Parts: sequence; structure tokens; C-alpha cells
Amino acid sequence: MDINYIFESINMLYNDFIEWYLLQPIFAQIFVIIGIIVILALAVTLVYYIIKGIAYLVYYILKGVFYLLKGIGFAFFKLFEGFYNIVSGKTKFQQKRKIISDTAHITNNDHRYGTIFCSECGKKFSEKMVQQLDTANNAFCVNCGKMYRIARVQEPIISTL
Repeated sequence: MDINYIFESINMLYNDFIEWYLLQPIFAQIFVIIGIIVILALAVTLVYYIIKGIAYLVYYILKGVFYLLKGIGFAFFKLFEGFYNIVSGKTKFQQKRKIISDTAHITNNDHRYGTIFCSECGKKFSEKMVQQLDTANNAFCVNCGKMYRIARVQEPIISTL
């Protein structure tokens, strides 16, 4: 097809529409203008929601692929960490100290827990950490961030002799 033929066809259709439009009474012309505006608004709204839907679709597909690859990578990491622990002879589970509330820990500093050191970084607990343990029964080391909780020790119901 020739480009001039396309433009001539569009021009002919436009001229036919204008002739038809000018023959209509004024209220019909107003309704035609309102109809054209409504159709354009609906078309723009439809295009907007289609583009928005495609964008959401692409976003959630990429997010799902990211989490899938992240999970696969984490699984390989744990697998190789296990192989490393087996080969090197290291145990994964380390003994963690628990802070136990007991009257034997009272020192001359006059706090319930005495001098306590972090099992992770080896730093001494600050006064604020000891007060936090006393009030909320848990605290975090200010140096390394390890969480400590007070383990309440109860006497067994059945005692063995």
C-alpha cells in the first residue's frame, strides 16, 4: 500500500465525519462531543490499568525469581557449610551460657547477677545491661548484639535420692 493512499483515506473519512457532524442539530453535536470525550477517557483509563497490571506482573515475577534464587543459594550455602564442618571436624552447635537468677551471684556491687561477661565477645556486662536483665528478663550485649535471657530454675517435683 502506498502511504499517500492511507492519508487520502483518512482525510476522506474525516471530511465525511465533519459533514455528518455539521448536519446534526446543536444538542446532537454536544452529545457527540461528550461521547468522544468519554470514549477517550475510558481508553486512557484502560491503557493505564493495562500498563499498571503488566508492571505489577513483571514486578512480582522478578520478586519471585529473586526469592527462588535466594533460597537456592542459601541451600547451597548450608550444604557447603555442612561439608566444611564435616571435613574440618567442627561442630555446628556451640554451647551457649544461660544466665541463671540465683542468690549466690550477689556481690559487693549490690546487684543480683554479679559480674557477668558475654560468652560471644568476652566483654563485661554494663550496668544498664544488668538493669535491663533485672527488669525485662532479657538483654542484648552492647558490643556484639547477642541476646541473653534469664532462665528460671525450678526444683523438680520428683526428687531422686
